[in-house]
Amino acid sequence: MTSKKTSTTRLSIVIPLTLLTLLFLVSPAFAGGGGGHLWFYSQDPSTLPGPQPLPNPQSYDPNYVGVNSDPWLTQSVAVPSGNWGSPFMIWLGCAQKNSTNTKLVISINKAANTSIQSILVNGTAIGPWNTSGTPPANLAPHGVFNSAEFFGYAEAPLMNLYSPPGTPYKTAINVTIILRNGATPSANAKVHFDAYGHTEEGNFIFSPYSHDLNFVIPEPATIFAVIASLVGLALFAYKRKNNPILSVKTPA
Repeated sequence: MTSKKTSTTRLSIVIPLTLLTLLFLVSPAFAGGGGGHLWFYSQDPSTLPGPQPLPNPQSYDPNYVGVNSDPWLTQSVAVPSGNWGSPFMIWLGCAQKNSTNTKLVISINKAANTSIQSILVNGTAIGPWNTSGTPPANLAPHGVFNSAEFFGYAEAPLMNLYSPPGTPYKTAINVTIILRNGATPSANAKVHFDAYGHTEEGNFIFSPYSHDLNFVIPEPATIFAVIASLVGLALFAYKRKNNPILSVKTPA
């Protein structure tokens, strides 16, 4: 009887410790990469609601896409594609620590490559494309670099960024996509943005894979249809709960 109690006591200690250990090991994955604190925005973060000066785009950027079956899109900010020949702006903020020698990493898929002649970042052409499939620095493939549709990536230098109250803590990035003569991007064309830099301690800092950015077709109206439907269901549930006419009661 005593041995059974001892075994039970040991299990009651071992199981919680095991669960805590597992939680500790996997928590970086759920944190979006563990050490990344560079956040992308589809608009100037100062125009967004939420805690300033850098609201979390996951909660406040209107173009944020949640979990999606497409690894290029899942948990990222999707910029409206509009006219591919028109310049557009994206923003990068340093939410924690400092980022020196910051680099913008632009990846394109094979569908985009057939239409794109070059990409300019702040007026300067990037390239050539690295088609090795091996991401730069300590970026993980995260379903982009190791996908079957991946074509290549190129880097562009950005300024040093400092977490608030340091300045500058954000930077506007002007992107221009120049298409080949007569080319029209297909519905599958995608341009993906990551970023990384170096901290004062010499470590890497990067954009978590829950905070990267994409320039895509179809238009956001299609991409966000699922989000809109979920919001609609939530509103219906709320109204049903608070409106006795909509509520269905089961007879006792």
